[in-house]
Amino acid sequence: MTSFPSIDLSLFDIGAPWRDQVAAQVDSAASSFGAFLLVGHGVDSGLIDTLLELGGKYVKRGSGSDLPGFHDSVREYATSLTGLGHKLMAAMARGLRLDDGFFADHYTGNPTTSLRVGDYPVALSPGGQPDTDEAGNRRVLTIVKPGDFARAQVRYEQDWLDVPVLPGALLCSVGPVLQRLTHGHYRFAQQRVSRAVTGARPSLCFVFEPGMGAALTPLAALRPRPDVEATGSYALARC
Repeated sequence: MTSFPSIDLSLFDIGAPWRDQVAAQVDSAASSFGAFLLVGHGVDSGLIDTLLELGGKYVKRGSGSDLPGFHDSVREYATSLTGLGHKLMAAMARGLRLDDGFFADHYTGNPTTSLRVGDYPVALSPGGQPDTDEAGNRRVLTIVKPGDFARAQVRYEQDWLDVPVLPGALLCSVGPVLQRLTHGHYRFAQQRVSRAVTGARPSLCFVFEPGMGAALTPLAALRPRPDVEATGSYALARC
C-alpha cells in the first residue's frame, strides 16, 4: 500500500538541517503525488473552527452580510493562508535548489488569492467581489480544510488514494500553473471530493495564484518531465 504523505511544516522554521529536510519532503510529495497533508502549519485552530462554524451558517443563508464576525474571520484566515502559501513556495524553491525567495521574486510576491466556503465564493476584502473563476487555470497552490464528513481522494498512478483524516491538517495541492512552471516536475493531480452531508460544516478552499501581470515563464533550470503533461489538463475537482 502506498501511504499518502503528511508533512510537519513547523520544522521548516527551526533552521538547518530541518529546513532542508522539510523542503525535501515537500519536493518529493509535490513531484510524486501532487498533493500532501500539512500539520504544524501555524494556522490558528480556533480561527479554523470559528470559520467552519460560521461557514455553515453562511452556506445556509447564502450571504454573510448579517452574520457577525464572518467577514473578519474570512480576512484573518485569508491572511494566515497567504503567509502559509509563501512559506510553501519557499520550501519548494529550496527543494528545487533555488533561493528561498525565488517564486516570490518572480511570480507570487503579490499573489492573487480567493476563498470558497463549500460551493460559495467569498469576497476577501470589504466591498470586494468574490472570485468566481471555475477554470482554475492560474492556480499555483490550493489549500483545503475539509469540511465535516468530506472525504478526498487523489489519483496516484492507476489508483485512487484516500486522503487520511488528521485533526487540524490542511490538504495542499499543486496547481496547473506550478506544474507548467516546473515542466511537470510538480504534478497537478486529479482529485475527487465527496459532498458533505446536509447540515455539516463545509470545506474551506483557499487558492493561491501568481500576481496579476506576472510573466509565467517556465523555469529554465528544469527540463520537461516526459511522463507528465505540462499543460495541466487534468480535471479539477471542486473543493
